[in-house]
Amino acid sequence: MFSRQIVRAAPAHALFLAACLAVLPAHALPSLKQALAHNAALPFAAPIADEDLMRRSRLNQVKLSPDGAWLAFLETDDQGQHLAVLATTSHEKKRLLTLTGRQELHWSIDSSVIFLDSGDGLAAVTLADGASAKLAAFDRKAEQRFVAVDPRRPRHALTESFDRAAKVYRMVRVDAGGGTEVIHESDRKALDYLLDEQGKVRFIRTLDTDFSQVISQKQGDQWVEATRCKRLRACSLVAADKHSLSMLVNHADDRKTLVKLDLATRATRVLHSDPLKVSDLRHVVASPAGEVPLFAVYDMPMRRNYGLTSAATLAALDIAKRFPESNITIGASNSAPRWLLTERSARLNQDRFWLYDRASRKVTQVLEQERLLGKPLAEAQLARKIALRYRASDGATAHGFLSLPPGKDASTLPMMTLVHGGPWGKFDSDYTTLVQMLVNRGVAVFQPNFRASTGYGDKYMTAPKSDFGNGRVQADIIDGVRWLLANGVGDKRRLGIMGDSFGGYSTLLALTHTPDLFQFGMAMVPPTDFVRTMKQAASGPAYGDDAPFSVTLAEMGIDLADDAAMKRISDAAPAANAGKVGKPLLVLAGGKDKMVDIAGVTDFVATMQGLDKPVTLLVDPEEGHNPRKQIVRQAYTHLLQRMVHQYLGGPAAAAPAPELAKYLEQTIKVNTALK
Repeated sequence: MFSRQIVRAAPAHALFLAACLAVLPAHALPSLKQALAHNAALPFAAPIADEDLMRRSRLNQVKLSPDGAWLAFLETDDQGQHLAVLATTSHEKKRLLTLTGRQELHWSIDSSVIFLDSGDGLAAVTLADGASAKLAAFDRKAEQRFVAVDPRRPRHALTESFDRAAKVYRMVRVDAGGGTEVIHESDRKALDYLLDEQGKVRFIRTLDTDFSQVISQKQGDQWVEATRCKRLRACSLVAADKHSLSMLVNHADDRKTLVKLDLATRATRVLHSDPLKVSDLRHVVASPAGEVPLFAVYDMPMRRNYGLTSAATLAALDIAKRFPESNITIGASNSAPRWLLTERSARLNQDRFWLYDRASRKVTQVLEQERLLGKPLAEAQLARKIALRYRASDGATAHGFLSLPPGKDASTLPMMTLVHGGPWGKFDSDYTTLVQMLVNRGVAVFQPNFRASTGYGDKYMTAPKSDFGNGRVQADIIDGVRWLLANGVGDKRRLGIMGDSFGGYSTLLALTHTPDLFQFGMAMVPPTDFVRTMKQAASGPAYGDDAPFSVTLAEMGIDLADDAAMKRISDAAPAANAGKVGKPLLVLAGGKDKMVDIAGVTDFVATMQGLDKPVTLLVDPEEGHNPRKQIVRQAYTHLLQRMVHQYLGGPAAAAPAPELAKYLEQTIKVNTALK
């Protein structure tokens, strides 16, 4: 709920859409009809057990050293989690040590040390002899944390902390021997930074009192404003030379774009924006020292990367040709002879790893033996995600994804609509356990990226303004369902809808305002009155130096003081219209949810009970807005399959294991929707 998901993310590949295995301009995308025909011709997929769909990889944190000579990774087995390295030429493997808890791996810039960030402290492991040493225990009260590997000094990392007594933020350089050096102090937190060739902070990004973002440049002993970005908009520092600064910004108040700022004239020019004119630039892959941007990466409708140097351009073409259906994350260094490719896709439940040789322009698979020990699923058993563009009822283009059971006639299938949370979030083209579980049970899955979704530019994201009742956002979702039905996808008599957080709210709206469209709804941690939830969130304190949520809402075009707009949302709210709910509802909630008032959820369910409406309610008293326990996810999956069986004609759910059966007995408080 309320997550914009504007984050740095992994780079990726060429477009794949249905049966067409090529990089295509937007106007040449295959039609939905072609995609349906291609899918119907595929072999049927055998049933897959829930536990197999949820199985996680044994390999994590696979990272290439800056010199390209080594891969470092975490490998999990029955004895625990181990830090290991693999030589990229000889493929010789050795384990360095066994670890506990969460760990993030980071190579030093000279490839001699692996830094381990546990969140509670920082340690270093020397590659040559495997010796390890703890460098720092982080002071939580001082908000101390790892920032990054030092891009200028060998065997050094950067940390930051806040001195509450002095009210000063400090950035500290830490060497692998434990020595420290303060390199920056300020009464404002550095949200982003770039170092000069001597390792001194040259550019910083901070927040002004109005939450606009100020980019300052060090000139002598003074900090001078170089430029600024609007509040809550993209503003990432990418690289700098003597005369210019490269940044990722929302160009023309819309899509994220790579631009170059002339430091003397303050003029900017575009270096790279989406050739398809659809997607935000999600990430720029730079060489570890930060001096050379290598790839511009776009995420919608599917992931693509474009080279920013001649060598990177050749590599991007090679990778797109070699992996036409996959999302490829590139670990690249301008000086390394080989780069790491991490392969993901909707049909890969565990990542694959490859090395790209820059001289031969060929790829070689690595770590496959270790990967196979994790028993990954066969790709042929899983469904592709088909990227959709459809015309909404107001004439605008909306986006989404469709997943279909292989070998089935799409028009005969039951269909579930999954609504994402946020509302400022999105679905992407990677593997999703829930989607594959439903598809494997014979259900088509529609994932709309309605207006308000991120990744398609700010204009798309802010288009709804305050229209979050039974308005524009909800119309995009319902329009997508009806468009698919009209184009041969889904049996109109067997439709369901589900979502968590904002997606749960949308599910309640759907059952309230389109009661004849869906056969059931499943709402997880759902607000029943969106205005109430927004006001509750806006009344709370800001987290750290983040802008208050009221500022975020204002940037999204939502004015909580606009009584008329708020009344339109409240009048359409499920809380005010429980009597209109026409189909069975499954609600799941957490007793310690700080985002959604549990009393509002239970009151809504009680009202439905009083009206003799079929409703089932599960409440875990110890869970919050985002479930942590594995048993909760198992319960959600089990109950969904029971709803699909009972109301959409899907296969019967497997009997719950004793532990799950006991959990359901303890947490289901109301049950009139499930037999």
